[in-house]
Amino acid sequence: MIEAILPFLIAFVSLGAFELGRRVRDKVHVVMPYKDPVTLLLFLASLSPVILSLAGHTIIEPTDIWYLSFVIAFLGCYSLAYVRGELDLVYVNVHTLISERFPGGAQEIKPVVYYWDRDGNQCIQEQSFREILKSVFLGIRSPLRLDVGLVKRTRPVFVQKVLFPMVTVDAIDVVEEKIEETQIKKWIFGFKVRSYSYTPAPSCIDTTQQWLVSAYNQEHLTKELTRKEAQLLESKTSAMSAFYAKSADLLVEMISDRTPGAEIYQDVTERLAPREPQRPPVQEKPEPPKKGIFRKRKEGSE
Repeated sequence: MIEAILPFLIAFVSLGAFELGRRVRDKVHVVMPYKDPVTLLLFLASLSPVILSLAGHTIIEPTDIWYLSFVIAFLGCYSLAYVRGELDLVYVNVHTLISERFPGGAQEIKPVVYYWDRDGNQCIQEQSFREILKSVFLGIRSPLRLDVGLVKRTRPVFVQKVLFPMVTVDAIDVVEEKIEETQIKKWIFGFKVRSYSYTPAPSCIDTTQQWLVSAYNQEHLTKELTRKEAQLLESKTSAMSAFYAKSADLLVEMISDRTPGAEIYQDVTERLAPREPQRPPVQEKPEPPKKGIFRKRKEGSE
């Protein structure tokens, strides 16, 4: 008789676990179930007979067919519904235009899980275990300002790692991210609450980004060129100093060795070359005056 109704009980437990997983995720707004405190409590309760058996207190045999069927049906359907449940999840693409660490700019893709509380305020669910505990059990919410309806542009991002399938994310470009931290008091304890604000990027911001990045790169290249020119000038100065030092050493060495150069040899050779003796100039005798007819007549009259 028990074996006859066992399939119906398993089906009932499966449907109940499926609906429970969907509702739990809709309330806690957590991406991964192992970070959800409610899910961890449910898993702990379903596995409590095994824990008690290991501690020496046996209530239900862990190998019983009823118990095994219940655990497999509950955990499987709950996990499937939890993972496939609806969740308001978007990815924001935070641009870092100018920084010392990333001279050419950088992009940081962040998941943002948002929801609205009972008062109609937009909130963000941080995915750390401590923030989830504060939100689920203490009702401490983190405010968010991200108007998804004002998004003018999204950017598809493709990421693929070794041994992992390719992941495609349709990210929202934002130009500003503000994170403010405040202190609130719950009963007698103080808690820190962070509020987030994102400004979606307009569709015409690519030109501005490229201009800023180009200006920063130009400044970086100018500084690098100045540094290279200073190094070159220093190298030239060192080379000239070394040349003058070597020239002075060579001159001192030549003087100490008394080794004349080629010009001195040429001057000595010219001075010692044999020369022809110089003769005195020859004086020419004056020619006697010529005697003519008129000269003889003049002499006879005298």
